[in-house]
Amino acid sequence: MIEVQSLNINTFRDDIKYNILYDLSLDIIDGEILGIAGESGSGKSVFAKYLLGLNDSNLILKSGELTVDKNIVRSLDDYKHIRGRTISMIFQDAASALNPTFTIGSQLIDTILLHNPSMSKKDARIKAISCLREVEIDYPEDRLDSCPHQLSGGMSQRVMIALALATEPKYLIADESTTALDKLIERQILDLLIKLNKERKLTIIFISHDLSILESICDRVAILYAGELMEIVDEKNMKSNKFYHPYTRALRDCVPRITRESLSSTFRLKTIKGQILQNDETMENRCIFTDRCSFATDKCVKVKPQFNGKFKCVNPIEIDG
Repeated sequence: MIEVQSLNINTFRDDIKYNILYDLSLDIIDGEILGIAGESGSGKSVFAKYLLGLNDSNLILKSGELTVDKNIVRSLDDYKHIRGRTISMIFQDAASALNPTFTIGSQLIDTILLHNPSMSKKDARIKAISCLREVEIDYPEDRLDSCPHQLSGGMSQRVMIALALATEPKYLIADESTTALDKLIERQILDLLIKLNKERKLTIIFISHDLSILESICDRVAILYAGELMEIVDEKNMKSNKFYHPYTRALRDCVPRITRESLSSTFRLKTIKGQILQNDETMENRCIFTDRCSFATDKCVKVKPQFNGKFKCVNPIEIDG
């Protein structure tokens, strides 16, 4: 299990402190697919990079404790020990993440040898072929000699998954890993991740702004807004549209659905009014979502809601259907 307790990550601009992640506590259970959802600027990628110790130096870790398999991660050496070996990550843009000057084979083999220094190059090549075959790439022996620019978007994403799997991790972070793909390839990548989750018992942290994707793949979904954990929705409630936090409902309403009304020329997609606010010190005694919330009351601007294990709201709702 990965446990994050009371995580606070800040940054400063013009001597003003901004909360990038605020008092966030979250457990990631072995074997599950956990979704992380929220708009751009919600802190999803910052949280993912925190798990690997990869955040930029301008982001300051004020407080928080990370425990991976009962071991507390404190130092750079601790992060080096888990990075790749225990936790791997698929980054957002596969084409940019792959080095354009090296073949797929050299990148895979070098990654394998880095984490297995006693392995021969011949065995590393055999394992690289096995990794490509596992992610369902045809003719994997030939693909070792391909350069990144010779691959399609979907194949580049499969290679990134193979690179992540090459180190035999227990946890895999997929950060917006299907964003640039068409719907058919996206579904194939999602099905591949589900297969790896079941066959390898691989724990997956899947980051997306699209609740419809998360609904189809995740056991639970954590909803972030402006760096704060708003709600954790289990699979049953996600599929039945049963939410407690107004932000979760607003996100779900933004997902387009094919109905008779949606086919009308006057139909407009739903959006969340306003824009995400910067989470500074003025927000520490009020709900950060108040200005955009259709269910806000006077209490929302006077009391900072506390997460109760399911949601963080002083005026929760419940939606069925």
